[in-house]
Amino acid sequence: TQPLSLSRSCFCSCSTIRVPMATSAAAAASSSSSSMPPAKRRRLDGRESNQMRPPMLELRPLQKSDGSARFKLGNSCVVAGVFGPRDIKNRGREIFDRAVLDVVVRPRIGIAGPFERELEAHLLRQLDHIVLHQEYPRTQILVVLQIKSTDGSVGAVAGNAAFLALLDAGIAMRATVLSVSIGVRLLSAEEEALAAGSKSGAVLLLDPNEIEETDCDSVVTVSVDSRRQQLVSSLSSGEALDAIAWSGCVEAGSKACKVLEAFFRMSLERRAKDFLQ
Repeated sequence: TQPLSLSRSCFCSCSTIRVPMATSAAAAASSSSSSMPPAKRRRLDGRESNQMRPPMLELRPLQKSDGSARFKLGNSCVVAGVFGPRDIKNRGREIFDRAVLDVVVRPRIGIAGPFERELEAHLLRQLDHIVLHQEYPRTQILVVLQIKSTDGSVGAVAGNAAFLALLDAGIAMRATVLSVSIGVRLLSAEEEALAAGSKSGAVLLLDPNEIEETDCDSVVTVSVDSRRQQLVSSLSSGEALDAIAWSGCVEAGSKACKVLEAFFRMSLERRAKDFLQ
């Protein structure tokens, strides 16, 4: 076996991920007869409501950055690159006892708009929670994300790509914070009567694709600190949710992040094993 040099990328993938979810979150999207209870319906791509698309990650796809990663869920793909810690060009932004963290999101085509700016703020909250800024005083850490393709759950894909890129760059971090998107479709009175056992009055879809996102009333992306079981940041669009539906999203997202963390650990252990051989 050839030794894995630090400049060589590592690619890992796995099959569809199933995540245990509460009864209120176990209903699926309507892809069959409307008379069938929501809990027994399958989604258009054959997944159940608690299934994620196959994740794929590649470490160090960019050679000119200090760390980089490519992460995919289905057809949604984001490449993240980390530059730094490095000297700050604008001395007015320098902080004497910690690093300055900047996040830039570039769209697939065109110039950045409101969605990219909102995503940058969400990612900055997520990464600011885990990076040990005091380890790199008077420096800048720049995270640049390029959206390569979009098919739903872009916020979660971008968050995971950014975390992996920081990990690849060797940036000191205090915790593992991963992201998952959940689509929420509010049930009508008739559907709620069919959904026996559902207490939230909503259908929760883990890792929705682009078609499902347009059909959902709301899409929530949660970033969870798996060690502290703490919600770090969230990004939502669409209608406002009640407390029961919101807590269901956070619970489903927390469980999904644990499963993703296990996949990441397996991938990194494989990379380390190849490097040592």
